[in-house]
Amino acid sequence: MPFDDKKMIRIILTILVSIGLLSCSSKDSETTNSTVEKSETTKTVSLNADSLADKNFSLIEDFEKNKNTFRPDTFDLNNHSTDGGRLIAFHTKDKDYLVFDIWLFGETGKIHSTYWTDRKLNFKIIKRTDFAYDKPYYEKGYKTTETTEFYSYLDNSFVRYNSDKQEIKTSDNAESEMKVKTFFVDITKDIEIVK
Repeated sequence: MPFDDKKMIRIILTILVSIGLLSCSSKDSETTNSTVEKSETTKTVSLNADSLADKNFSLIEDFEKNKNTFRPDTFDLNNHSTDGGRLIAFHTKDKDYLVFDIWLFGETGKIHSTYWTDRKLNFKIIKRTDFAYDKPYYEKGYKTTETTEFYSYLDNSFVRYNSDKQEIKTSDNAESEMKVKTFFVDITKDIEIVK
């Protein structure tokens, strides 16, 4: 093979590899952008009348402002879902609360649940977002439905809020309360938590 043919083949291979890499990254971003259908928005909006009365929402805002002052401890969660997960426990001596950020990944969805607790691990407020896929994520064209709820412990009562921070009054809270408690206990039972 003459020198010019080898050089031409190298150029063609370089172009093909570049095109292949570019098409993969644009497909990933198109898939990410086009397949998420939100049943409820998760954007933080200004506090409404329901959440104004609930002081626990201020913990979320305080943590967002001061997250860099917290020390994170990360734990892999391998036996809780098909594709694993992680728990990040945030703590600092400067605040009277702890934050537990939990992600679980599975074939047909994922869960992102964040718990704000006092130092004795009594729940203050919880934000849970469920991402449900209409078919396993490894099948092409799956769609995601996202649902966010807040759960607050205020004055010895359990209160549910939707993603707009409006109180959900039409359902039985006992089942939801048991679900968030059981989830937390199951995730943290084998982990030594630094307070």
